[in-house]
Amino acid sequence: MDEKIDLNVLREVTDEDGGKSVCININGEYREHGYRIASVDYWRRLFSLPILEDDIFIITYPRVGTTLLQTILLSLFSKSFAAKEFFKSSPFIELITDTYDGPEVTRNTQSPRLLKTHLPMSLIPKTYMTSKPKSIIVDLTLDQFFDIFVKQELHANGSWFKWHKEWLKYATSEDNDHCLVVNYKDLVEDKLSTIKHIAKFLDINVSEELLYKAKEDSDFNTMQERFSNFGVKKFIREGQIGRGKEQLSDVYKRQFDEKVRNELGELLNLIKM
Repeated sequence: MDEKIDLNVLREVTDEDGGKSVCININGEYREHGYRIASVDYWRRLFSLPILEDDIFIITYPRVGTTLLQTILLSLFSKSFAAKEFFKSSPFIELITDTYDGPEVTRNTQSPRLLKTHLPMSLIPKTYMTSKPKSIIVDLTLDQFFDIFVKQELHANGSWFKWHKEWLKYATSEDNDHCLVVNYKDLVEDKLSTIKHIAKFLDINVSEELLYKAKEDSDFNTMQERFSNFGVKKFIREGQIGRGKEQLSDVYKRQFDEKVRNELGELLNLIKM
């Protein structure tokens, strides 16, 4: 990684509403990443979180099929994907709420751990780079980014462009054999073939019956019902692609396409239009 984080000079700040956040010292400059976290101690625990070689990482930008992929993997590993146990079966490493502490849950989860993160590469726990766990990076389609952009749903995880450039460049480097890039469009429209590809990457010997079970378990309507019954609304989205793009004028589309090509360069070949 090009960016270096100094754990000794994290700075906690309080906004006008009383919410706390942390300015992180990266390359000698403080940056506000937008995560409203309880304390500086939390970031220290997150950055120093031990990552194991047999961990499996699910790495996604927000709202790009994370729960879909988690459900598939939990099904393949025969772990519980019931809504009330979901983030225990597959810890969300950076999530912190009044009732959930991601680093602590991760530490207490038995191997093999299926770990979820939306973190940009600059904020991933430092032992990730040495342990090199198997990682599946879900690639957001440009159509989906239109959807996010039109709805102005930008995230604390930072720029879509920067997030993808960091992770895709790392995942596709010549000496990287522990990362698999999966396109969300394939995950939705060619699910069974994509599940087989994931299972092969993870060296999982699975029967046709289990592959089809994973496909059925991750059906959007089934997942929506599962979480709705637990009282969680709109946690599972529509699973459809490309609606935001329809709302943009031809001129704006051309301007956007030009920006995408300038920002991503050769990495654009990995992203489906």
